[in-house]
Amino acid sequence: MQVQERPWQTLVGVGIVLLLLPLAFHMKAARFAPFLELSTWRFLFLGLLLTLEASVIAILGSIPLALFFALARHSGPFWLRYPVIVLVEGIRALPLLGLMFYLFLRLSALGRALGLAAVTRPDAAVIVALWLYTGAVNGEALRAAILSLPRGQWEAARSLGLTYGQAMRLVILPQAFRRALPPLVAQFATLVKDTSLGAIIGFIELYRRGVIIFQGERNPMETLYVVSVIYFFINYALGRLVDILERRLGFRRG
Repeated sequence: MQVQERPWQTLVGVGIVLLLLPLAFHMKAARFAPFLELSTWRFLFLGLLLTLEASVIAILGSIPLALFFALARHSGPFWLRYPVIVLVEGIRALPLLGLMFYLFLRLSALGRALGLAAVTRPDAAVIVALWLYTGAVNGEALRAAILSLPRGQWEAARSLGLTYGQAMRLVILPQAFRRALPPLVAQFATLVKDTSLGAIIGFIELYRRGVIIFQGERNPMETLYVVSVIYFFINYALGRLVDILERRLGFRRG
């Protein structure tokens, strides 16, 4: 008999661990003093908004890109399929940090040449890098979902007289998106953490703002602890959303 874990039990266990961590790492209570000031939380909140903004734009923009990659690799003509395979595998093989840095240099030069200041900003390079990387990853998830459907779905659609495009649009893709939805949401949690890589090109998101705080207050352990707790609760909420989707969509095992 499998014992079902309840959300409140997880939160209680995590809460105990979070309370014990400052003791385990000998954090000083006095060094948490900056977090009693509203200005500190306002500074972190602005960074959190930038983190979530970049993540939301990238994940939403990646859906049509992922659909294009999945369909091109699944059933596109050879002159499109093979370049897409090279592009997708190349993006997935590249370090995300390197992709951000390269795009920052290229977009900055392009923005200066065209007189578009918005393109030269670090957040533009971060969003484009996350968009490309997530589109490649989600494209493979969606392609796997299409391939996992029983062949009978195709046969049933074609027996109804549907063309390939109609069968894909009306029968196959709705089921594939349903199967791919939990990993798509899980990828959003990864994006939230990956935005911290943008600090190397000057993207002042949540993690970077934590670094700025502890450089001024001389409390790195305490500040990074608070920032990590914020990341944890964001990703815990997203994890719970994945669990709910899996139950609603009938993917829960055990």
